[in-house]
This record gives sequence, structure tokens and C-alpha cells, in this order.
Amino acid sequence: MTGETRFAQVNGVRIAYEQHGAGYPLLLLHGHPRDRSLWRHCLPALAQRFSVVAMDRRGYGDSEMGLDPASYDNGAMTLDTLGLADHLGWPRFLVVGHDLSAQVARRLAQDHPDRLLGAGIFDQAPEGTPLGDRRDPGGRQWYFDFFRQRGVAEAIMNDNPRLFFSLFLQRNPHLSPAEHSYFVERFARAGAVESVLADYRARLEVDAPYWAEQARIGARITTPLLVLWGGRGAGAATPMLEAWRGLAGDVRGAPIADAGHYLQEEQPAAVVSHIVAFGDELGAR
Repeated sequence: MTGETRFAQVNGVRIAYEQHGAGYPLLLLHGHPRDRSLWRHCLPALAQRFSVVAMDRRGYGDSEMGLDPASYDNGAMTLDTLGLADHLGWPRFLVVGHDLSAQVARRLAQDHPDRLLGAGIFDQAPEGTPLGDRRDPGGRQWYFDFFRQRGVAEAIMNDNPRLFFSLFLQRNPHLSPAEHSYFVERFARAGAVESVLADYRARLEVDAPYWAEQARIGARITTPLLVLWGGRGAGAATPMLEAWRGLAGDVRGAPIADAGHYLQEEQPAAVVSHIVAFGDELGAR
């Protein structure tokens, strides 16, 4: 479903990525349950404007699995992205993060403003704030607590990973049968369950207190932000721009009409338009 797979050894992990086009550097990050092919519908158009790289998070896609379970926090993921940018020879770049990677893009923007021209935050409120830490009242985030059950989650998910992830992906009716099967098979491979669990456990047990402390001390983001979210998704009623403007001084964005959480799969043309306009506004040449 994606282009040529390339690899880079960075930050102690073998990271997989693909690269398209020529222009200003743009790095695309995915969340769960996806890999870099999350961006498959956007890559052709983005490649007409940017040197665009879509990478697999550690433990996902074609990137290395079987790593230390304690190595999946935002800090490690941030160093992975910076290491890949160094490997590519990018002193400065644009980054876009979706789902779990939205907070990685946030940490890059907060901690490394010298490396970023701008950061895209897609369908995520800022963690460590009341809006960002609020659970979906519809119960769709049941798996947060389930994933934290050591031994139990591993046993249940590994008993029939194809069934587990197939049921999980049924929440995404916009996927074609071929796309659904592709992601099921990717997450049914050996080590995938353990990687997903390590990722979520780091988010809930390491990253959550980190972001709470950042909010307590009033940490600010100076990097320009582009905030997009699904106009009919779980975050549709969340005042996203207000939430991010509480932490950053330069924020723009909008809901993507007729899109849920996976806006780049459901409305790729609209997403590409916003990213291109963001790059133009910041003078990406």
C-alpha cells in the first residue's frame, strides 16, 4: 500500500520510512492502529510541493519491534524523529503528527523549536489539560484501561490477534475490505501486540504525568501550529483551537468537514490543502 521502504538506524532503533517528491522537508507521523500508510492518499499530492517522508513509529509497520517496553514514551519517539531528520540531512523541517504522534509533534515543537518550521497536530487535544485528558463519554476509549492490564491484555490479544484487530478496525467503516485486511495483517505479526501495549502504557504512565507537569509549570510552545480535527469525530465538540492556544502563541486550524478521526484517509484533499497553505504561510521553500 506504500512506496519503497527505506531504513535508518537512529537512536538505537531501525526506523522504516519512505520518501517522495522534492521541496521543503515534511515529516509525517502516524498513530494506532496504523503505520506510515495512513498517509497513502495524501502522499502523491504532498510530493508535488514537499520532500515528504512518512515514517513508521518504533514498534510499528516495518520499524524494529521487540524493543525495551520502557522505550516507547514521547521522549524516545521525539529522538527517533530527530535522528531520522539528521539521517536525511534536514537541519529544519515541518512535522505533522496524528493520534498518538500528535503529542510527539507537540514535544518536538516545544523542546526543539530550532529544528521546526512548524508542526501539525491532527485530531488531538493537548494532554495534561482538562480537555486533553477528558475521556470519550461514549466509551470508545475502553481499551486505555484494558491495555494497562499486564499479562491479561497480552494473553487475550495474542490468542487471536486477527480477530482482536479486525473488531477494532470495524470502527473505521471508511476502510475498504483490502485496507481493513492490510492493517489486520500488519498488527497480527509477531511482536505487534507487545509494541502496541508498550506504546499505550508509556502514554498513560510516563507521558501523562510528564504533560501534567508541563502544564503545571506553564510550558509554552513558540513553534507555529496547524491544528486539524474531524468535523464529525469524537473531538468535534472540543474547542481545539482554544485548547492549543492556551499553550502556544501561534495557532491556526479548522475542523475537516465530513471526517472522523482519520481525516487524512477520509478527506485527503482537504488535509493536503491545509498542509500546503501552512507551508506557504511559513515561507517553506
